[in-house]
Amino acid sequence: MKAKSKRAQKNPATEQVLAKILAVIKSQPGIRPSEVNRRLRRTQTDSLRATLIRRGLVRKVKKGHATYLYAK
Repeated sequence: MKAKSKRAQKNPATEQVLAKILAVIKSQPGIRPSEVNRRLRRTQTDSLRATLIRRGLVRKVKKGHATYLYAK
């Protein structure tokens, strides 16, 4: 039996944080990443947001220098 790679394994704690980030984005379409961080009291969520984007659950829209997040 093959072992899953570290990237393929899903940490339950990380999955909970991802679910919280997704819920915030769904409740406030077009939210800025800094506001997501503020609402969740986190200093940064870059890698977690990237995971949601890679999974196809969130899309990132850039307008000028500003970035906005939308749930798909």
